Amino acid sequence: MARHSSRRILLCADYLPPSDGGVEQVVQKLAVHLVAEGYEVGVFTLDDGSREFDLTDNPDVSFYTASAIDLTDTIGLQSMFSLSALREFGDILETFQPDIIHAHNRFFYTSALAALYSLRADYKLVTTLHLGDIGMISGIGGVAARTFEQTVSRFVISRSDQVICVSAAAESIARSLGATRTTVIRNAVDVEEFAPLPVEEKSLLYIGRLVRNNGIQDLLSALPGVLEAHPDATVDIVGSGPLKADVQETIRQTGISDAVTVHDYVPDISAMYDRASVFCRPSYSEGLPLTMLEAMASGVPPVVTAIAGVPEVVTDRETGLLLEPGRPDEIEAALIELFDDDVFRMELADNARDYVVNNLTWEQRTQKVSDVYQRLSRDATNSYRSA
Repeated sequence: MARHSSRRILLCADYLPPSDGGVEQVVQKLAVHLVAEGYEVGVFTLDDGSREFDLTDNPDVSFYTASAIDLTDTIGLQSMFSLSALREFGDILETFQPDIIHAHNRFFYTSALAALYSLRADYKLVTTLHLGDIGMISGIGGVAARTFEQTVSRFVISRSDQVICVSAAAESIARSLGATRTTVIRNAVDVEEFAPLPVEEKSLLYIGRLVRNNGIQDLLSALPGVLEAHPDATVDIVGSGPLKADVQETIRQTGISDAVTVHDYVPDISAMYDRASVFCRPSYSEGLPLTMLEAMASGVPPVVTAIAGVPEVVTDRETGLLLEPGRPDEIEAALIELFDDDVFRMELADNARDYVVNNLTWEQRTQKVSDVYQRLSRDATNSYRSA
């Protein structure tokens, strides 16, 4: 196992599994793969007291938390706040003494803490941008996100020694916020955990937080027409969030309860892909959705909106179907087409799997992230020698 010069890495994220978002899955996977590459890894997250974190069972990862309040239901977007973390983060730095802090998401509270403490602590700051343009997010959540982006996010970016972007679209956002040192490293998938299992049934899968930003309301609008055309189809919706009660009520009111099942947290998410023949996530804002990549690796063709980094991975009618956001009619037509045409669906499935295997494995991503760390280490060494 290789040992690295900048070998103490502290990963920061407001949420971690069992929370069901893509960012938290990426952070947990990165922690495990960095340990395998010889890094000493710490993870810092916020705890609202509602969950037991998966990583606490990993003896190779130093795990730290601070108590927090989850504001997601209040503003409609993932959001945590913690007064105690303002002090406790300093204690964690003294205990773990990281060479590099790797923050995730320009909207996370922990990212702001990492940037704030970089004013007086001796570490390099790397920030990953997982989300693209937020212009289509409406309501109080959109106002809050745009205000936060132009203030706190700009500060986080300004303090970052390197900004990693999950797509070229996310990189353009980073540049607009003042980033000068950026690189694109796309999300990755464990292609052994997520592998094709042929499914003959017509089964649709949605995975994601139940928020308007993920387009769940548009999918629900499309489902009655899909189920009228294919009454033998079934739908699995996996996720939690502020719209959960609305989702369940819409399903009841539209008379599709017999065909649609809403799941909360699912311990083995790969099992959901094993029973699906089509995946749909009609988001309004993304970076590069991990669930879409997992579906592709599992041989489940994605029906997704052509936003942010999605078209950089999904080629329309080759590895999936691309739609305009906010168009339930397009969702309905696309899902019906794939349920109508098994040959076309399987062609998309095979192409999607091949693309992920050839381009987006965790081994490839970990090496690229490690290269960033080592480059920062060399820069720090050269700067010290020239001082």
